[in-house]
Amino acid sequence: MRLVGFLAAFGLFLAGLPAQAQTQDMCALLARNPGWAEAVRSASLTWKVSPGAILTVIDQESRFRATAKGDGAVDANSMRNFGFAQANLRTWNWFLNDTGRTSGSRSNFALSVDFVGWHFTKMEARTGIPRSQFVPHYLIYKLGEGGFRRGAPPQARSLALSLRVRAEMHDRKLLTCGFGADGDDDEEPAPN
Repeated sequence: MRLVGFLAAFGLFLAGLPAQAQTQDMCALLARNPGWAEAVRSASLTWKVSPGAILTVIDQESRFRATAKGDGAVDANSMRNFGFAQANLRTWNWFLNDTGRTSGSRSNFALSVDFVGWHFTKMEARTGIPRSQFVPHYLIYKLGEGGFRRGAPPQARSLALSLRVRAEMHDRKLLTCGFGADGDDDEEPAPN
């Protein structure tokens, strides 16, 4: 009987683990993908959102997979979450229109990191919560503005808190490898 309980608990534990481990070394990731480094730097400067926050959202949502599909998504034309940023098509089209673009794929890394920065900035304007506050902005990103206003479930809040720590860790690490948002190693990124 104890073995059955243990196996059930262990199964629940395994079910809660991500399919792939989160990226630990963003410096190495960006060194392998120089175009990504420039895209993250540009989005961070444009939207005043720290590079660690942007990369943490992309990592959590897609594990840096261009064609990651959310529940129910079939392809890039799906209304469901898709791509690096796991954006739904309605919000993605809002982003494209709001930033003056006529088109763009959710599987495009540069657009996806720009989307994350835009989303934090847009939600700051709509909610009054500074975009530097990672936890509420990730919750808005994940639950939607309405879901956030109704109240985040404890497990979502717990996840957002752990992701804030990860984003801060990534920002510190990125400074050590010469990746400041503005290209200046001596200046601290915006706090999360």
